[in-house]
Amino acid sequence: MRAESRELEGEHRKYPRVETCNLISYRSIMENGEISDQSMGRALNVSQGGIHLETPRLILSENVSLMSVDLDNNLIEIKGRIVYSKENGSGMIGYGIRFQGWHKENIQFAANLIKVFHYRKHEAALAVKAYPDPQMCVSAR
Repeated sequence: MRAESRELEGEHRKYPRVETCNLISYRSIMENGEISDQSMGRALNVSQGGIHLETPRLILSENVSLMSVDLDNNLIEIKGRIVYSKENGSGMIGYGIRFQGWHKENIQFAANLIKVFHYRKHEAALAVKAYPDPQMCVSAR
């Protein structure tokens, strides 16, 4: 039923997307394996099969290496291939990137991003409760 409803809405994805907001470092990898560019963007959503990355810069190749950190601040990395790009009208470019790792690696990368996002979201909510007035943070030092 869920797959049918996605198809009716124009969705043709194999896996459901989970909304996130993670900083991602990326490298553009040319066909000969050389790195042509590197920068940062933010993941807006992620699934077992890929990621939606938003960045202000044009990515110069179809192949990318995506990097972030897990909850223990270990570097996590996966290769991907850009399957679409679209300007959003505010100067940012959204990229649909299909993971190129083994299925288990893809799931692990996506799960790590989701865990980090929810942990940081929870920590931010606790900070707001502890210091509802931003000036309290300054005066507490």
